[in-house]
Amino acid sequence: MNDRTQAGCPRTEAISALIDGELDIPASQKLRLHAAQCAACGSALLAFTGMRADLWALREIRSDVDIAALVLPQLHKPAAPRRERAHRWGGLWHIGPRALGGAAALGVGAYLGLMLVAGGGVALRPASMSVFSGEPPGAYCAGLPSCSARGR
Repeated sequence: MNDRTQAGCPRTEAISALIDGELDIPASQKLRLHAAQCAACGSALLAFTGMRADLWALREIRSDVDIAALVLPQLHKPAAPRRERAHRWGGLWHIGPRALGGAAALGVGAYLGLMLVAGGGVALRPASMSVFSGEPPGAYCAGLPSCSARGR
């Protein structure tokens, strides 16, 4: 950003910073020297100095009126947070999807277990068990009847 206006004068913010004591010594001396030679900047410096003096005098005036007590009741109060309406099940409504998933898992597990035990359509071995069969001891049973002690 440019610190100079079109006519080569410093910006108004620089003059305000000079009045507020925010400029370093070389910059403030340069600005005061320019204001002494420039009519526009000199009048702005004079106006800002007068305004600062007027505002400084207002610091000593104390008011008996509490403005906050007058303004705060007229401000809009923030809306109360909305409460969700109570459900019949209380706070347990969020358990529903988990319970449904658990029931499905148990059902699938029971089905697979029954298929394993009952054979589930796998070709069964003959009902008679022989001592000299082609199956080694401890081999996988295709179904309950082929592995039972009675051979049924």
